[in-house]
Amino acid sequence: MKHKDNGIIDENLYDKKSFRARSRDKMIKRERRLRRQILMVCICVILLVSLVGIIWMVSDFNKAGKKVAGKPDNSVAAGKNVTEKPTATPVPTPTPTKEPEGKEKWLRKDLDPDKPMVALTFDDGPYSPVTDKILKTLKKYDARATFFTVGNRISTYESSVKKAYEQGNQIASHTYSHVYLTQISNKKIKKELARSNKAIKKAIGCGFDTLRPPGGMVNDSMKKVINVPMIYWSVDTEDWSSRNTDKILAKCKSIKDGDIVLMHDLYPTTANAVKKLVPRLVKKGYQIVTIDELFYYKGIDAKGGVVYFSGR
Repeated sequence: MKHKDNGIIDENLYDKKSFRARSRDKMIKRERRLRRQILMVCICVILLVSLVGIIWMVSDFNKAGKKVAGKPDNSVAAGKNVTEKPTATPVPTPTPTKEPEGKEKWLRKDLDPDKPMVALTFDDGPYSPVTDKILKTLKKYDARATFFTVGNRISTYESSVKKAYEQGNQIASHTYSHVYLTQISNKKIKKELARSNKAIKKAIGCGFDTLRPPGGMVNDSMKKVINVPMIYWSVDTEDWSSRNTDKILAKCKSIKDGDIVLMHDLYPTTANAVKKLVPRLVKKGYQIVTIDELFYYKGIDAKGGVVYFSGR
């Protein structure tokens, strides 16, 4: 609608009013838009603060409900939701294997019962110049033997007895003074064996559990007194007689599964024979074992006062 004054239309006045109206409308629209923007920002801030609060509460609840090993849970940062890393499963600490003690030291439980076995035995020692050479060969091939020691020699060559024991060899008795047990009273037999046991125990910390009577001499009276198994042999090398390495080895050609071989750790020729014999037996598949190992794997429950010739 145009304004009239004295019949003249004032176009400028119309234009001025129109411009003011338009400016006011634009200003009103900007104010409304600004208010809406401010409102949206406030709503976003409120939602963000609420979300952070909820996450914080959940995090505290989880911490209170569980005991989690390791570092504190910093899974929530300001304004960000960080996924918690899974806790690694703890690996159990292996229990140390207990070192065998006493008579357990000369009884291995990891041998193959299906492979042939032979027990090398040595009488009349210890005697370090020979015993130590035999021990060196045994150790090289992870072999074991049984040493029937004479008690009154142990204090002189105690280092060899200890070395034999530490390598897993069996320490047995050949009496204290190498006396023929058939020629002494039962009382003296008990004393002889008690002194032998004491000497062995002093050297290695445990006593003997097998006996070889000197000369292989046994009678019924002895069997009633002696409470450990008595060990004979199935292969006699006669090393004490020949004192010849080749002849000793010749006697060993007949060795078969379960045999007990008789030798003496007093003669250098015996040590030389052992140096050649052990690798030959190992090459043939033999396990070279102690008397206790031989009986264990062959299922022999050795009794006191009983004589055993082999593991068969």
